[in-house]
Amino acid sequence: MANQKFDPAALSSAASSSLEARARELHSAKRFSESVRLLREVLAARLESQGERHFQTINARSGLARSLRAIHQYDECFGLYTENIRIHTDKLGPEHPQTLRSLSRLANTYFAAGWYSDARPMFEEILAKRIEVLGQEHPDTLRSRSSLANTLAALGLYSEAASLHQEIIEDRVRVLGPDHPRTELSRKRLETARQAAQTGQFNLDNYGV
Repeated sequence: MANQKFDPAALSSAASSSLEARARELHSAKRFSESVRLLREVLAARLESQGERHFQTINARSGLARSLRAIHQYDECFGLYTENIRIHTDKLGPEHPQTLRSLSRLANTYFAAGWYSDARPMFEEILAKRIEVLGQEHPDTLRSRSSLANTLAALGLYSEAASLHQEIIEDRVRVLGPDHPRTELSRKRLETARQAAQTGQFNLDNYGV
């Protein structure tokens, strides 16, 4: 049995959902390689039974990319997110919130890979579209503003990053409340950016995406 070849056609939708739940548990436990193995099976089964455009296939592709990013397999991650962007753009349009979410995941991967100069224009474009489609204070827009501020800090533009983080804090206090985890995270990022502006030393640990 150990050498039996995996047959994606034999995996039912319910079984795929069960494997996805297990993969999420493994990811949360930082057992990323095991999560990747399961999610490859899930994606193959979804493609076989539901096709590339089904929402569960899209979700499986995104889940696999997330675990691949955690183990720094960025090239494959780029490809998976790009495929989701193509499908979402075709099905929903370029400015649909789900399309913008996939674009944001791709931009976050560029940030995680350390390609900050490439990530910046992506975040700027996503932010402009989210402001237009969702409004200035929508949670997704606030996340885009935060991602852009993080990228500015990573590029050494500490004063610009600090100013943007201050604006984000004010809006997150109003929208989410003063004690919300994302509000607290913005405060930490603001302090990091201010310290970097004074010392020239930047702690990227507070800027994970």
